[in-house]
Amino acid sequence: MSILEALHNGLERGQLLAGLPMRPAYRRMERHHPEEHQENMNALALGDNLEYMQWLLENGYEGKIRMIYIDPPFFTKSKFDATITLTDRNGKKNKIKHLAYDDTFDRNLEFYIENMTARLVLMRELLAEDGLIWVHLDWHSAHYVKMLMDEIFGVKNFQNEIIWQYKSGGSGKKHFSRKHDTILVYSKTEKYYLNVPKEKSYNRGLKPYRFKGVKEYKDDYGWYTMVNMKDVWSIDMVGRTAAERNGYATQKPLELMKRIVEASTEPGDYCADFFCGSGSLLEAAESLERHWIGCDNEPLAVSTSRKRLDARESAYDYYRDSISMHYGMVTMEEVFSEPLENGKDMLTCRVKPFRPEIDYGHIPIKDRDMAMKIGIEAPENYIDYIMVDPDYDGDFKVKMLFREDLQEIQFQSMGDYAAVVVDVFGKEYFYDGRKEK
Repeated sequence: MSILEALHNGLERGQLLAGLPMRPAYRRMERHHPEEHQENMNALALGDNLEYMQWLLENGYEGKIRMIYIDPPFFTKSKFDATITLTDRNGKKNKIKHLAYDDTFDRNLEFYIENMTARLVLMRELLAEDGLIWVHLDWHSAHYVKMLMDEIFGVKNFQNEIIWQYKSGGSGKKHFSRKHDTILVYSKTEKYYLNVPKEKSYNRGLKPYRFKGVKEYKDDYGWYTMVNMKDVWSIDMVGRTAAERNGYATQKPLELMKRIVEASTEPGDYCADFFCGSGSLLEAAESLERHWIGCDNEPLAVSTSRKRLDARESAYDYYRDSISMHYGMVTMEEVFSEPLENGKDMLTCRVKPFRPEIDYGHIPIKDRDMAMKIGIEAPENYIDYIMVDPDYDGDFKVKMLFREDLQEIQFQSMGDYAAVVVDVFGKEYFYDGRKEK
């Protein structure tokens, strides 16, 4: 199959999906805030973004998203790891690598193009008439995706090619060091919103020009004027010692995400990232008072995003693919129960020993023995956090979330409760504690 045939197939597939009514592929697993659903609620989904975007189109989001940013696979033909900390039974912390995502696409360029095309078609349907889409790529695929974007959004709606320049990255003896990524920016129409930020432009010789009508400023470096920001952005990558670093492969810096959000949206607008990874764009949108929608098909990515968002006490709906993403099994036991005056019991519960469902093939050989040993000797140390619905009625809603002292957790309940235990790799284990099941 040729590149043009792959493009044609992807266009047909995306247009067909955008035009068909669909079965609800997602169900709400839980809501962080159990009160009635509010308009403009944030949402995070675990599953196939193609199905999730169909769901959004079917549920009133067509033309509602002011800005879409995606950092999709680059067709690097590589696999990327995240670093996880596991504690053994002696209390020693161990750094273990685990597959974050696989960017091989079966090493087939036509397959990559067809899949990206189908997704970009749906993104165009979701984008607002005055919205912008930012597609983050590198030298592996930017030229191919530029062709797709020209076809889907129109050549006339290509607005910018942003070069993100950084110090880290690869080098080699047979090519110049590759120290930049490319971000393609397209609009849906000619009437798009963009608030170009200003930046310093230092005068030649760092001396004042004294041109009439031109404001000049001086700092410790010299004289400068303020001009519209250029399309080459020098922003450091997330360093090993950076406070925001979470160990996820290809994590993007908040400074970069905030610049994009501020330039193309206003407070209250919707932002979306359908390859959300560790959640940098979502956290940036949250901090800037924008509403956001995120999706990823990797449990580890979504779990990492959730931890970032929960740390900011963000309110959002969590969706989970109810078909392909099965729960693991776990059992909880009541250690102590104390009746309260409100008719409820104060329950003290703990997770009984369980076998974590770990794909050891996604862990490097050098770390595999340690991971397996901890899984056998101290499986409880695989638990990252526990979510509890103390009034479970068959529709799980998170009303309590425990991150510390997980050996025993306490909550009030009439007796019908449920819990979701999440391990460090994002795998979820469900327990139905209702008295009559």
